[in-house]
Amino acid sequence: MKLLAFRSTWGLVDESDGQKALSPHRSLDTAIPALAELGYDGIEIPLKGILQHGKEKFKKMLAANNLKVIIMVMTDGPVAPGAGLVFGGPYPGFSAPIGPGETDKAKIVAQHIKVFQEQVEAAQEFQPYLVNSHSCKDYFTTEMALEYFNTVVQWCKDKKYTVHHETHRKRALYSPWVSRDLVPKIKDLTLVADLSHWINVAETDTTDPDLTQVIEDLAHQTYHVHCRVGYDHGPQVPDPRLGEWLAYTEGHERWWDFIWKAAKARGDTEVCFTTEFGPPNYQICNPETNVPLANIWDVNHWIALRRQERFAELFGRENTCGLKPSQTQNKFPETNPGASTLTKRVGFK
Repeated sequence: MKLLAFRSTWGLVDESDGQKALSPHRSLDTAIPALAELGYDGIEIPLKGILQHGKEKFKKMLAANNLKVIIMVMTDGPVAPGAGLVFGGPYPGFSAPIGPGETDKAKIVAQHIKVFQEQVEAAQEFQPYLVNSHSCKDYFTTEMALEYFNTVVQWCKDKKYTVHHETHRKRALYSPWVSRDLVPKIKDLTLVADLSHWINVAETDTTDPDLTQVIEDLAHQTYHVHCRVGYDHGPQVPDPRLGEWLAYTEGHERWWDFIWKAAKARGDTEVCFTTEFGPPNYQICNPETNVPLANIWDVNHWIALRRQERFAELFGRENTCGLKPSQTQNKFPETNPGASTLTKRVGFK
């Protein structure tokens, strides 16, 4: 099983709050070559961000730097191409997402499905490694969520599109407890695990056996991981490398390890992750200076280097990715995630 490393463009360039995050890059024109030089296999970016940058220009930049792309789609909110504000738009050919205050449940579900399908179809032009969907809203009833997921999962299966659905606040899979009950009811549903949201929603820490059990129970349906470290009171620790926050990092690493072991048990030949520490206001700033307490350019690369090293320990150095330290960030301090706290499945050590 081979490891592929992706980097989020969130907080990387000016269009996605890179200036707030003190990114060394202003645009994808310099950021993409820099990530290729550091050894990343690809980037993860919203479809709407591609449309703003220019479709043909984007494809040429990926090809010139030999990078893959994971495309994010949103069925709701300003990052949907049929909406305005973020990344320009609305763009022609895309429907507006459902507005706030709508009470017709059938209409809400139908519009989420339509907005999803339009974006997933448009994403195929870029030959994505996979599509990551922010699906539905957290206010969906169980019946609404089942109708949405059963429809779009079957549609993707018929079209042979690779789409996974993210465990994200505000979306249908915002809670570990909701997901625990919902996901097994949907045949062939596959997940992107962003566990920083679940630890925040559950208001707990990484030693929680109940949260860990849900993560392990759903690991066999998880095909991509967003590597950001959350905590009981937020989706992003101030600095995952330091002090008390390092323990949260190591706890997340145990969870991420288990997902990789599930992929190996599933027979996957490749597994991927995206580092996704975000800019302010995800990143906490000094309230007097408004300067971020940690530089997420460095933090994201530190996390990626740690995942590369951990994968080598688990599955062989010949199978890991080819990242190298940047000029401003090496791999230290070392972390030691150790064994998972729960190991009820046979063969998972």
